[in-house]
Amino acid sequence: MSCRYCHRWHALLLCLVLATTVHANIPRWLELAPGEPSIYISGTIRYLNLEGGLYVIRDIRGTHYHPLNLPPAFEQDGLAIEALARLRNDGLPAGLVGPRIELLHIRRASRLE
Repeated sequence: MSCRYCHRWHALLLCLVLATTVHANIPRWLELAPGEPSIYISGTIRYLNLEGGLYVIRDIRGTHYHPLNLPPAFEQDGLAIEALARLRNDGLPAGLVGPRIELLHIRRASRLE
């Protein structure tokens, strides 16, 4: 016969192990630039063969963004990502494929939501 305190201890230990395991599977954010983000993007990296080729981010609603500072490690067609960014409205005309953005944080996403 075991005591009820042992059951509580085991339940608490199990919760801690599960929380640590779940947290370990979340990709870490890669910080690219300081500042306050204006948009959150959950989407996919896409390579477009325009003017020598470029990478864009297509969000889950179908909007394309032209990142000005996409790290080479993320230049993979079909890669699911999450990003925090700000719009670049610095007097330049709109990009060919969508608004220009400066990425502040980016990470791989396990799935798109």
